[in-house]
Amino acid sequence: MIRALKILLCLLGVSFALLVLLWTTFSRWVPIVANHFLPHPVTLSLSDPQLVGRQIQFPQIRITVDNCSIANLDNTRISFFPLRINIDGLNLAAECMDKIKTDDNSSTEPTNISDLLNSIPKFSLVIESINLQSWEKYQGSLWLRRTDDAKLALDYRGKNISLSSLITPSGQLLINEFFINLPQDTLPNDPLNPTKVSNIEPQRIELTAQLALPLTSEQMPETGDITAHFKLVELGKRLEAKLHWQRDQGLLSVTDVEFQRELFYLPWQISASQLIVSDGRWNWQDAEIPLHGGIAFQIDHWNQTINEMKVSGRLNMLTDAKKGKANVVLTVEPSHINLLNADINFRLYGQVKYDDMVLDINLPAKIAGQIVSPTVAFLPGSLMRAYGQVTPTILLNEIRLPLAGTRLSAEGISGRLQAIVKVKEQYWGDFVVHLDGTANRFNIDKGKWFWNYWGNAQLPTLAARWDIKGNGSWQDTQLTLNSLTTGFDQVKYGLLSMSSPRLILTQPLIWQRDESKANFHGSLQLTSDKMQFGVDSYLPKTTVNADLTGQSPASFQLKGDLSTQQVGPIVIFGRWDGERLRGEARWPEQSVTAFQTLIPKDLGIELRQGKLFSQAAFSIAPESGFIAGGHWRVANTSLWLKDGELNGLDFVLPWKLHNSTWTLGEKSPVELRIKHVSNLFEFTDIKADLSGTYPPTETTPIQLSNVGFKMLGGEVNLDLLRWPQNKPATISVHDVELSELFTKLKVSQFAVSGRVNGQLPFYLNNPEWIVRGGWLENSGPLTLRLETDFVESIAKDNISAGSAIGWLQYLEIEKSRTDVNLTNLGLLTMSTILEGYNAREAKKREVHLNYHHEENVFQLWRSLRFGSGLEEWLEKNL
Repeated sequence: MIRALKILLCLLGVSFALLVLLWTTFSRWVPIVANHFLPHPVTLSLSDPQLVGRQIQFPQIRITVDNCSIANLDNTRISFFPLRINIDGLNLAAECMDKIKTDDNSSTEPTNISDLLNSIPKFSLVIESINLQSWEKYQGSLWLRRTDDAKLALDYRGKNISLSSLITPSGQLLINEFFINLPQDTLPNDPLNPTKVSNIEPQRIELTAQLALPLTSEQMPETGDITAHFKLVELGKRLEAKLHWQRDQGLLSVTDVEFQRELFYLPWQISASQLIVSDGRWNWQDAEIPLHGGIAFQIDHWNQTINEMKVSGRLNMLTDAKKGKANVVLTVEPSHINLLNADINFRLYGQVKYDDMVLDINLPAKIAGQIVSPTVAFLPGSLMRAYGQVTPTILLNEIRLPLAGTRLSAEGISGRLQAIVKVKEQYWGDFVVHLDGTANRFNIDKGKWFWNYWGNAQLPTLAARWDIKGNGSWQDTQLTLNSLTTGFDQVKYGLLSMSSPRLILTQPLIWQRDESKANFHGSLQLTSDKMQFGVDSYLPKTTVNADLTGQSPASFQLKGDLSTQQVGPIVIFGRWDGERLRGEARWPEQSVTAFQTLIPKDLGIELRQGKLFSQAAFSIAPESGFIAGGHWRVANTSLWLKDGELNGLDFVLPWKLHNSTWTLGEKSPVELRIKHVSNLFEFTDIKADLSGTYPPTETTPIQLSNVGFKMLGGEVNLDLLRWPQNKPATISVHDVELSELFTKLKVSQFAVSGRVNGQLPFYLNNPEWIVRGGWLENSGPLTLRLETDFVESIAKDNISAGSAIGWLQYLEIEKSRTDVNLTNLGLLTMSTILEGYNAREAKKREVHLNYHHEENVFQLWRSLRFGSGLEEWLEKNL
């Protein structure tokens, strides 16, 4: 008995010592044992365990693969009866999973799911924080457990993901709650302008499900219902997807939640070797035209490896437009799915109709290469063709896109790219443009694309033939237009005609799209042999040069100049920021004689001397339209007129143009000053101020004010001339000498001397009158003298008339009043009352004379101008 007790004590001591040894070396032998069960080359390492209360605590546990840490567990605590595991943090590195080597000889026997679940004891696993590297936004907490009510229950909670599921004692998998916010991509709105980006609302998917677990891992669940809710962010549309199956058949449907409209209806059947979808339907009403169609496909050997699967199917789309119904069909021939070397033949053919447009499609093609990065090769006969009424005025006769030999892959487009466009514009005419080039793995800013283009047009409106020709390339991030020549043989439009206008590139137009070295530059030249305005006005050969420099077509500066043989150069500076073109033009000071060719010969105006200067600023934008403003300055200008001569012309014309409205003298009136005008009469010190808008309105009329000039020894003034006119403008005459007037009129039978004053109401838009209710009165004594021969001839013919006219031969007029009216037809009516006496008579007899005179002043003016015109012609030419 004592001996047995000693042996028992010895065994207990050895066991205790062994337990102490195992405990103290726990962190050394446990990883060695675990390595025999872990796949190669996964290793386990952990810190020394600690007893805290009734829990075993491991401050650090690490699983690594070739020095790559797959999982790090922080502060793991384990308690028993029942089993509870609490972990403060778990950090996972998914990229290390690729280093784990799989055992090809491992057993592939199916697992009995029911036995596996029944073998799991009651436990609770809580991880306070799970962080998956590269997927930090899905960080959350996990609770995995087995209870009396659930064979297995899982809860995961995070900001962008949540899951609550359980397996019931009857073997039903219930997903009570699941949602996830998918990763958000920040993509450029415009691939040609990558600096513009838009932040899209995260895509959220919500899902609930109920399905019966199969017996083994190789079997499908016999029954199941899965319901998912998600939103198409770009369209703001909420969708509901339902998947239901029972044994070997089922249905997948997608419904628009708002309108309860079924978008997809896919009934399917499954057998041991085939998955068949037949009589499927799809419907999409939110495009610009309603779309719908059918879908059917078949997968043979679906339960085999992917390489052994064979896929075939058919999808069609129906459209209905003004030109009737159309159908386009996609067929896939039975093809194996070879992941590394695919060989899938398909064909897309039929018509698509939209409004008055028709698109013909015939695209036989083949998918080749790796299925994850395939190449689509278009076979002979591949062609896309469109035609129809684009707008009420534009008819697309045809656009052809031959695609035979072209290849499309993830790297881009390769092969020949060509297009032929034939367009008829109702007003301008017929256009034909060709594009032909070659691409090599071309995509936006990747690969190479070289092209040539040419075209022509007949433009009846301009009585012109148009042509264009050039070439260019797109190599990686550099877009180049190497050559461009385009123009017309002539242009005739209204009073304007141009001879051989042409636009060419003098330096290639290059756009470097790489943001780190963004650049945009090139040079253009526009020429015209002659620019004709009407019959006689013209500009000789005109040349416009323009240099473009900047960052992109949305941001560049322009520097140019316009010149002819004598005019210019007019220097132009501008800047385009993608939304508005702003700039200014400067016309350097030069002689006005350079513009003689712009003045029609029938006007009889010849520029003699003077200086001109001009400056303007402009802005062009879609919202505000064209806005411009500036000023013209003309100094000390002299010119021959058809009926005289003008000297000392000076004016400064500030102007502004906005919404097709000209504003003249916005801040201060336009001041016109002329020193001298020689016509039938001599005018000196001419002045006038102009302000207002054109076209004029009642609220913003054109106003001519401060008008005045000196003539015939006196002054003539105009108070205010307004257009549109709401009251007559008053022309005031002050101290005009009549002797100079009658001398100019070359009246030989009589002479009048003295000065008169008066007022003449002047009308611009009166339907009948030019002057109405005007009057003239003497401002001092007037003298009337009749020529002696004229008096004697009257007395010889009529004694009584001669006696009366004798009183008027020398008449001192004390009072004179003349009422003046002038019609639109030129009929001048004057009614005159004279009171005076003949100072040469012995007795100063008072004379009262009433005189009425009518004459067409337009005919009178032409007769008077004949002699003066001959005199001026001799002066200019001799």
